[in-house]
Amino acid sequence: MAAPEHLILASASTPAGRAELVEMHWPALVAFAAREERLVLELALPPHALSASVCLPEIDADRRFIASALFARLPGVLVEGRAEGGTVQAVRLTIDDARAAAILPESAPSPDLLRALMAIQCDMLRQVMEMLGRELARPDGGDAGVLASLADLAVLSLGRVIAEEARGTTSPGLAPWQFRRIRERIEAPGAAPLAAELAELCGISVRHLHRQFHALTGRSVADYVEAARIDRAKRLLATPDRAVGAVARDCGFSHAQSFARAFRRSTGMTPLAFRQQRRHTISQDHKRMHP
Repeated sequence: MAAPEHLILASASTPAGRAELVEMHWPALVAFAAREERLVLELALPPHALSASVCLPEIDADRRFIASALFARLPGVLVEGRAEGGTVQAVRLTIDDARAAAILPESAPSPDLLRALMAIQCDMLRQVMEMLGRELARPDGGDAGVLASLADLAVLSLGRVIAEEARGTTSPGLAPWQFRRIRERIEAPGAAPLAAELAELCGISVRHLHRQFHALTGRSVADYVEAARIDRAKRLLATPDRAVGAVARDCGFSHAQSFARAFRRSTGMTPLAFRQQRRHTISQDHKRMHP
């Protein structure tokens, strides 16, 4: 399996573990395998965050699922996957063994828990990891006290996610496995799912899905699906050789015009303008990181 070119852009040791801002250069299409020695929490940063189809070959080799940009890998667990390539920047926190022992379950983690941790849906944890990445990217390497505080908060937030997933009580309306199935279906390529399909996946009525989904996310199913498709479009638009029309089809839009309208409604700009802005941002970031 191909190993990406791996560059550490910035790093810092904290009481909670080692924080790194890394850049990986993957081939166009890549198969990968990873087995961590320690608990690792990672967030792939936009606009290059690439989703991957993964499995747990030593636990449940036949079931593949979609890993999100925010994920955790437990020590000793083999993860295999396939993904589209490209340049990816990520914030990675390799958690201290003692801190990891305090948040990991005492018994062997279930396959459902392992899958949930490969697709973490926690806005607070995502925001903390983004702040950790921005602090690491500062020209002075970041303030040690700020880095330590952010790493501590990331570990505490991850511990809460693990505990809630292990109890099966993450959401106020939908069970974790139900929300995970919805996310996997929404993030799959192709036409966007209808509420009836998502309700069937969860084994509930459409009316119950709408009520419980809004209780969990504060948004309607339709709004959430469109936001997820636009997020996917943003990642795909970062690939310079992919036509806007192809991005529209990959994200489930039947016409480029409907894609452009939805994209402008969400971002305030056209897909082409967004791509140009991202190129400029990436160029400026590259100059700053590689003077």
